[in-house]
Amino acid sequence: MADAANTDAVNADVTNTGAKNTAAANADVSATAAEPRWRADYSHREIEETYAMLTALEEDAAGPDRHFGMWRGADDRTPVEEATRRLTDLVVGKLDAAAGRTVLDVGCGNGRPAVRIAETTGASVVGVDIDRRALAAAAAYARSRRPGADVRFTYADALRLPFPDASFDAALAFESTPHFDVARLYGALARVLRPGGRLVVETPYVRGRTTEDLLDRIGPFLSMLNAVSLDPPHEHLAAARYAGLDITELVDISPCVRGSFSRLLEELGALHGRLTERLGSRTATRLLTAFADWADAPQIGGVVMTFTRAS
Repeated sequence: MADAANTDAVNADVTNTGAKNTAAANADVSATAAEPRWRADYSHREIEETYAMLTALEEDAAGPDRHFGMWRGADDRTPVEEATRRLTDLVVGKLDAAAGRTVLDVGCGNGRPAVRIAETTGASVVGVDIDRRALAAAAAYARSRRPGADVRFTYADALRLPFPDASFDAALAFESTPHFDVARLYGALARVLRPGGRLVVETPYVRGRTTEDLLDRIGPFLSMLNAVSLDPPHEHLAAARYAGLDITELVDISPCVRGSFSRLLEELGALHGRLTERLGSRTATRLLTAFADWADAPQIGGVVMTFTRAS
């Protein structure tokens, strides 16, 4: 886990609101959700191939944690791999996970956060995803770590979780909500949480008004990721409330994560040749252009929300 000094320093740069300040926090976020109107510039085959290749390149460039990193400002030159681990630890710390408790990681990908939870808290962790290659990589990574960590990975649709009601003490959605209709997702997660259980959601969102110009710029990247939504926090709060989940904390981490993709793009530039060789010049150029347009959009922010299942 990140040490207390690091966590305090990061938190000093973000907006942190408790449940009693939720209304004030909502006043600062967008009132317009991004509709899934981006053009389908990539076929399903292209999505699979480019996403797999981008995954490999990102790991070469910045390490295996494929999510936002956290920096304390423009002068913070922390490497991408360390910055992403910093965000992992911040999010994991909000789960209140411990030995004897069970945690669900929704959209677990390559399994790094799930293994981190199990190793650092002693909790029993189940990761679910529909990407079989990612699940295989997650299982291999878990086997390579300490044998005492209680973590397993399962192929499952997050909207149709194959678990009984009230199965988990906590759940995590780490940058996976853009792949789902949030109203359905929160309902599915609330069902498997025990009364009093925690749900932690970390996600990108559009800050301010969503315009056609913005959708034209970020649409190809969202299409490549097969994203369904990019909802602002107030949409998450409404969906969670309807599902029986109470907001207990909202942390806007936009100032700290804003540089994530631009810094990663710098690293990816050095690997352009490998991408061209694997995918061809046209597809490689499209992929990197989409990535660059997303990285260059100042409207993209990030938020961490913690919910509690009503008793």
